[in-house]
Amino acid sequence: MLAAMEIRRVLTVFLALGAVLVLTDFAAAQGSGRAKVQKGNEFFADGKFDEANNAYRDAKLDEPTSPLIDYNIANTLHEKKDYEEAIKLFDEVTKNSDDPLLQARAYYNLGNTLFRLQKLPESILAYKEALKIDPNDEDAKYNLEYVRAKLKQNSDKEDQGQQQQQDQQQKKIVPSENAKRLRAQAEALVARREYKRAYDLMERGLQEDETVAAFQDFIDRIKDIVTIQGQ
Repeated sequence: MLAAMEIRRVLTVFLALGAVLVLTDFAAAQGSGRAKVQKGNEFFADGKFDEANNAYRDAKLDEPTSPLIDYNIANTLHEKKDYEEAIKLFDEVTKNSDDPLLQARAYYNLGNTLFRLQKLPESILAYKEALKIDPNDEDAKYNLEYVRAKLKQNSDKEDQGQQQQQDQQQKKIVPSENAKRLRAQAEALVARREYKRAYDLMERGLQEDETVAAFQDFIDRIKDIVTIQGQ
C-alpha cells in the first residue's frame, strides 16, 4: 500500500535526510542557529511536532531565507496534518532551493502531502518532478505508479456508479407496446446490419415515446457501431 510506504519513506526523509541537510547548511552558522535546528530535530524524532515546529521557526529568524529550514517546517506541518500549509512550503522549497537533492525530496514530500488530500493528479505531477531530478528514486517510482492506479480505480468506480444509476433508471421505465415494437423493428434492422437505420428508428422513437428510454443500452450499443463504421 502507498500509505505504508509513504509513511516509511516520509519518516526516512524527515529524520535522516532532513537532519543531515539542515546540519550541513548550518555548519558555518552561529552556534545558536545550529543549536535550534538540532533541537528541532530531536523534538521531531520524539514525535513532539509542535516543539519541533517552534524550534525550526526560531532558527528561521537567524536564517530567514534558508530553504532547508522551510523544508523542515513543512515536515512538521505535514505531521501535524496541516497539509495545506505544508504544501505551500514544500512548493516554495522546490522553487527557492538550488540544491537538486533538496528539490527532489521536497517534490517527493509534496506528492505525499497532496495524496493525503486526495489531490491525485497533482500528486502525480509532484512525483514526476522528483523523478526528473532523481530518476533512480525507487520510492517515487512506486508511489507514482500506485497513485496512477488509484486514480484509474476511482475513475472506474465513478463510471460504474454512473452506469448503475443509469441501469436503475432504466429498470424503472416500463416500455409501452409501441416502444417494444420499435425495439423489435430495430433488432430486425440490426440483424441485416442496417445499423444506421436501426439507430435512427430508435432515436425518432425516443422523441415520440419517452418509454423507449427503457432500451437505452440497446440504443447506445447501436450508436457505438455506427460511430465505428463512420456511417
